[in-house]
Amino acid sequence: MDAIQIGPFAIPWVRFQVFLALLALVAVAEVAARRVDRRLALWVYNAILLGFVGARLGFVLENASVFARDPLSVLYVWQGGFTPLWGILAAGGYTLMALPRNLWRYALFSALAAGLVFGVFQVQRRGGEEVRLPSVTLATLGGTPVNLQDFRGKPLVLNLWATWCPPCRRELPMMVRLSQEHPEVRFAFASQGEGPAVVRSFLEEEKLAPKWVLLDPETQLSQVLKTQGLPTTFFFDREGRLVARHLGELSEALLLGYLRVLR
Repeated sequence: MDAIQIGPFAIPWVRFQVFLALLALVAVAEVAARRVDRRLALWVYNAILLGFVGARLGFVLENASVFARDPLSVLYVWQGGFTPLWGILAAGGYTLMALPRNLWRYALFSALAAGLVFGVFQVQRRGGEEVRLPSVTLATLGGTPVNLQDFRGKPLVLNLWATWCPPCRRELPMMVRLSQEHPEVRFAFASQGEGPAVVRSFLEEEKLAPKWVLLDPETQLSQVLKTQGLPTTFFFDREGRLVARHLGELSEALLLGYLRVLR
């Protein structure tokens, strides 16, 4: 399961896990604040804020060359891009400075509760059966049939998208550019539920010419791979094993990170 479905919205599962962990952190800290010291209530909210800021800034620094080309993209937090270690260090440093020593153990108990909640859900998600590149035959814009098994032999980035999907439209130019800059990895863009005329018109309008555009009018891939929203991007190794999957819009920095894992 990639996401929690709430009406028409799909919340990526990892974000929901983080939300539950932070909820546990706040709950334990609030109880301690009422029973021990009110300063713990202010501490927990400030620590969360600084943790997020630290995690984002850490990610930005790790990918400084990418963000230097578009500084405003530092603010595009909805795309994801946080380094947990930097966030922990920021929140931990604040804790050591803001709380007296006699309250440190309560902060630690709160953090342990958050870690326990996150860990429990993480363990539950593991242990599923291995996902492999499905043997599904789609067609190119020119009508040539292509079986996805033909892509084995090189790492594959498989992007499920649609022309009506705003995040898909935003990320596609960047993904096409990176596909041209990284020929050692294949990129395939599988349009979901659309015909060739619509897809061809969109690509021509946006002046995009990806090498592999596949048509999936019956949304076979969405069903086989159990996607819960668009865009969804799958990362397969050269043997066709699924290495990672990402629901939602990808930033360039995140995509480059996934490509490093594929190599």
